[in-house]
Amino acid sequence: MLVHEEIEQNESAELKQLTYDEALTQVGGAGLYQKRAFLIFGLQWMITNWILFSPVFFFIVPTVDCKNNAECLSQCTSESLDDKCLTYVCDDSQRREFVVGESLNTAFNALLPCNKSLQSIIKSIVYIGSLSGFFLFSFIADNYGRKLALSISWGMTTIGSLLLAFAINYSMIAIGIFFLGFGGNPAITVHYSFINEHSQGHFREIQNVGVQVFFALGEFTIITLAYFITKWRWLAISVALPTILLNFCNFLIFESPQFLYSKNKKKCVKVLNQIAKINGTQPLRINELASNPQSKENNSRVYTIWDLLKYKSLRYVFIAGVMMFFAIQVTYYGISFVSDQLGLDFFLSNFIIAFFELLAYATTDFFITKLNRKKNIIGGFFIVGIMSLYFIFKSDHIVFRIFQGVLAGLMRFLICFVWALAYVYVSELFPSVVRSLALCLISAGGSIGSIAQAFLINVCASINIHPMVAFGLIGFLCSLLLFPLRETLHQPLLEKIEEDEKRIKKSMLHVNESEEITTSIPVLGNKEQ
Repeated sequence: MLVHEEIEQNESAELKQLTYDEALTQVGGAGLYQKRAFLIFGLQWMITNWILFSPVFFFIVPTVDCKNNAECLSQCTSESLDDKCLTYVCDDSQRREFVVGESLNTAFNALLPCNKSLQSIIKSIVYIGSLSGFFLFSFIADNYGRKLALSISWGMTTIGSLLLAFAINYSMIAIGIFFLGFGGNPAITVHYSFINEHSQGHFREIQNVGVQVFFALGEFTIITLAYFITKWRWLAISVALPTILLNFCNFLIFESPQFLYSKNKKKCVKVLNQIAKINGTQPLRINELASNPQSKENNSRVYTIWDLLKYKSLRYVFIAGVMMFFAIQVTYYGISFVSDQLGLDFFLSNFIIAFFELLAYATTDFFITKLNRKKNIIGGFFIVGIMSLYFIFKSDHIVFRIFQGVLAGLMRFLICFVWALAYVYVSELFPSVVRSLALCLISAGGSIGSIAQAFLINVCASINIHPMVAFGLIGFLCSLLLFPLRETLHQPLLEKIEEDEKRIKKSMLHVNESEEITTSIPVLGNKEQ
C-alpha cells in the first residue's frame, strides 16, 4: 500500500513538472532583471549606431579656399569640392593647400578623395568587418553560448575604437574601422537571442523594437557630436570612451537560460534562480523543470550554416531573410551616404533623416504587439519603391529640393519601420537552437547590402541615375520573396527544428510501443498457465 502511494506521488510530481516557458513565468519574464538587461542592450545599440554611422562624419567632404588664386578660382567656382575642382587639386600636390577640412579625407597630409577607390573601400570596411563578424559570432552564440559571443564581440569593438582613436596612418584607420564592425554589429544582433529567450509576453516584443529606439537616439547624438567636434580624432575618442565602459556592463548579463535548457538542465535552473533573486520571485527546484529530450544531443551537436540550408523547413526562410535584410541595408545606409545629394545642408539633411528614424522606431514600438509582420514589411517595401520614383526628376528649385529632403526622411521612416519588424519577424521564424545563427547570418546578408551601397552610388553617378531610384527598385524586388513565408504574430516561439522534432517524437513513440509489447508478454504467459 505504501509502495503504491509512493508511486502515485512520483507520478503526480512528474505531471507537475514545468516546461521552460512555465518556469520562466515563475521566475519572471518581464521583471527587474529583464529591464536591467534591456537598458544595457539599448546603450550598446546606441554606441553601435555611432560606430556604423561614424564613417559618414569621419569622411565629411572638405571645402575649398582658393586664397585669391586666379587659376584656382577659375577651376573651383564655389567652396564645394566638386568633380572639376577635385581634378584640378589632385593634379598637383601643391594645390592641396587650397583644401580645408579636419576629417579623415585630409588626415596624415593626404587628400583621400583623390583616390576614390581607396576612399570607398575604407568607408565600406566597417560593413566588411560586420560581415566577417556575423559568421564567427553566430557560430559561437549557438554552440558555445550567447554571453561568450557578446563578451568577445564587444571586446573586439573596444579594440577597434582604440585603434581608430590613436591611428597614425590609413592602415590603422582601416584595421580599427574593420574591428568596429567586426564586433559591434554581431554584438547587437546576439541581443535578440537574449531578449527572445529570457523575456516573455508583450514586453519581449517591446524590447525587440525598443533597442532600435536607442539606435535612433544614437544617430541624433552622433550627428550632434560631429557638428560640434569637427576634428576626426576627438570624435573617435568620443566613440571609444563609452565603448570601453560598456564592457563592464556585460558582467551583469546572465547566459540565456533557454540556450542552457537545450544543453544542461542544472545550469539552466541555476540561471533561472539568479533571475528569480533579482526579480524577487519564487525560485525553482531542479526537479520542477521538465528535462529537455534534445539536451543530450545538443550537448555534442554543432550548428552551422549547413543546418539552415539542409532542412526544408529552414532553407527558404533563410534565403528570403537574407535578401530582405540586403534590401533593407542597401536603402538604409544608402540614404545616409547620399544625404549630401539632397540639396540641403549636410547636417540638416541628417537631422531630418534621424528625426524620421526615431519616429519610425517609436511608432513601431508602440504598435508592435498588434502589427502583422509579413504584410507590413511587404507593404513598406512597396511604398518605398513608389517614393523612389520621384528622384528620377531633377530641379534646382528650392521647393523641389526641400521636398526631396522630406521624401528621403519618409523613405527612412518606412525602411526603419520595415527593419524593426524584420528583426522581430526573423527571430520569431527560427527555432531557438539556430536563432542566433540565423539572425547573424541573415544580418551578414544585410551587411553585403551596406557594402554594396557605397559602390552602387558610384555606379548610379556614372550612368546619371539618382541612387534612391536603385534603392527603391531593389527593395521592391526582394519583397516579392516574402510572400510564401508564414505570419508569426501571436504565434508561440519555436524551440526545435521541425524535422528534428518529428524525428524525436517518432523515436519516442517507437520506444513506448516497444515497452508496451515487452510488458504485455508476461501477462499472456500468466493466462496460458
